[in-house]
Amino acid sequence: MDVVPLFDSPVFVTRLSHRAEADRELARRFTAEALASPGVSVSNRGGWHSVPDLALRPEPLVRGLAEELAARFREATERVAATRTLALPRFGLMLTAWAMVMRDGDYTVPHDHPEATWSSAYYLDPGDAAGAHPESGHLAFLDPRRGASNVLGLDLFPATLSLTPEPSMLVIFPGWLQHWVHPYRGARPRVAIAANASLRVAPPG
Repeated sequence: MDVVPLFDSPVFVTRLSHRAEADRELARRFTAEALASPGVSVSNRGGWHSVPDLALRPEPLVRGLAEELAARFREATERVAATRTLALPRFGLMLTAWAMVMRDGDYTVPHDHPEATWSSAYYLDPGDAAGAHPESGHLAFLDPRRGASNVLGLDLFPATLSLTPEPSMLVIFPGWLQHWVHPYRGARPRVAIAANASLRVAPPG
């Protein structure tokens, strides 16, 4: 009996280990910026959310990360199209990105980015190990289907997926997929870069 993956929600997870040294420096810079700038309040409860201007910043380290994220968004698009044997048209990508610095007790509420084709979370520094708090700082996703429930007392159709952040780990997912961050428990700041990518067919020429 064949299984058809109907209405799947692709989530890509990869590790950009070649960026380790640059990530440490970026984590240091954003932690310092969080102390000097008020940031903005969006889905975050506590913590520091930068103005979403990272894709426009000229600093080489920030520019390099933005270019890497754009390339990975393109790769995700190509991978999904290939699984459906679809020929992609020429397309452009508009990137928006911001930094998030969390300290003990900070979290985000469930939210999505319906205006974006893809969203992502990239961990410059995931902070301290969970220890006595097994879901500390985890990125969680909510099943977009309504009515899913357990079967025979088993979690046969899980309603959530929770990922443990790791250094230089990149998670890419559809912008419409609801997600949140569990309360972070740790002494060292948890520093991440969030990004949205909107795709548009490129004009002829």
